[in-house]
Amino acid sequence: MDIFSYFLRNYRLFHDIDHVSIGYGNPDTSRVRIVKSAGDDFWNKKSDIDPQKPIWKKWKGVQIPFLFDQDDSREIISDGEGHVSVNYDIVASAFYFLSGWNEYVNSCNDLYGRAGYEQSMVKKLGVVRIPVVNYYFDILHDAISQCGGKIFKRLWNDHAFAVALTHDIDNCMSAWLEGSFSELKKGRFLSIPGLVLKRFLSEDDWFNFELISSIEKQYEARSTFFFLPEKGKKGRWKNADYNIRSKKIRQVIRNLGDDGFETGVHGSFGTHADAQKLAKELAAIDTPSIIGNRFHFLMFDPGKTAGVLEKSGISYDASLGFAEHAGFRRGTCHPFYLYDFVRDQISAALEIPLIVMDTTLRSKNYMGLAPGTALDEISGLMDEVKKFSGVFTLLWHNTSFSEYKFAGWKRVYLDILEYCKNNGAWMTTGRNIYEKITGK
Repeated sequence: MDIFSYFLRNYRLFHDIDHVSIGYGNPDTSRVRIVKSAGDDFWNKKSDIDPQKPIWKKWKGVQIPFLFDQDDSREIISDGEGHVSVNYDIVASAFYFLSGWNEYVNSCNDLYGRAGYEQSMVKKLGVVRIPVVNYYFDILHDAISQCGGKIFKRLWNDHAFAVALTHDIDNCMSAWLEGSFSELKKGRFLSIPGLVLKRFLSEDDWFNFELISSIEKQYEARSTFFFLPEKGKKGRWKNADYNIRSKKIRQVIRNLGDDGFETGVHGSFGTHADAQKLAKELAAIDTPSIIGNRFHFLMFDPGKTAGVLEKSGISYDASLGFAEHAGFRRGTCHPFYLYDFVRDQISAALEIPLIVMDTTLRSKNYMGLAPGTALDEISGLMDEVKKFSGVFTLLWHNTSFSEYKFAGWKRVYLDILEYCKNNGAWMTTGRNIYEKITGK
């Protein structure tokens, strides 16, 4: 398991380091030398760390964990004779988070079979709001800078950071039913007839693609719409309420493409472990060259999914966020290449990690925030992303633009766009971000 190559491969996505030699482990002639503290036995035995054992040191005002070191008395960076030393094992710590090692070696899954937030290492260490891998990368950035040279790539041109705006289209035909039931529970009987009539005389209130695209165009923004190819239930799991092959949906997809929006596949339940099924769902969507995916229910198997994405021809995925809590599930606000544990190699599939989902914020089973308090949570995370010129990936379902059942959340989205605009963000699609990073 070559964790150093994986570390450098992802570091190079945002840094130009060809002019500086970097070594890891044994003393060598490299200009920058990183201490190796994690033994090979740890990875070979598929061990996990004890959350009580990492040492903590402050880097630029933030306490960050070093997972495999024991001596907290050293400086993080020190000068040697003709070289600069990083005295803590940032390579192993970064690999641990980016690869999803904690999820790979443990089987603490939730009701849906997902790796849950409560048992995650970022929860146990209290770092879900801190992109710790970006701090490790920043340490190396400073060490390299001490050897001379500016190394950070300006991927977003004049923008401070990027925002990947995304929408999962699970339901777009059933506001008349679910919204009416919600209104009934709230005792607002008079609004129900209008909601039902709108569905049958014009469009369902959740069939709001023109509304979403018009809002985003006002901010010179574009977004990705992930469409769910499977309709109906699979066992107890609910898929789409629409037919992906219908003329109506096909026209929506064409219209969005004409306006510069992206269509991605929202792989249905089970596709995260079945490349053949995911490829079949890709073929069902009437649009050429889909490169992006997000799995329904945010499903992801750290042992299998990287291989599934490659075999089905997906270039980037945007599934890796916790349903239960906003933040940095893999410890980073930078897109990164996944690690394929089955083949023990770096995957060709790029992950654009999910940071905030509307359901996470509002659901009483998750964070349970009111619309009026959500922006504070979001802006704090966004400020961390801006600090590292990263990518803030936002999932806002089309249903959250309706006042039926999800009142107040459209306003939150508008406030987010305004905050992004005022903070110099490039608001765009996952595809645009993928192409900027990879040059493809």
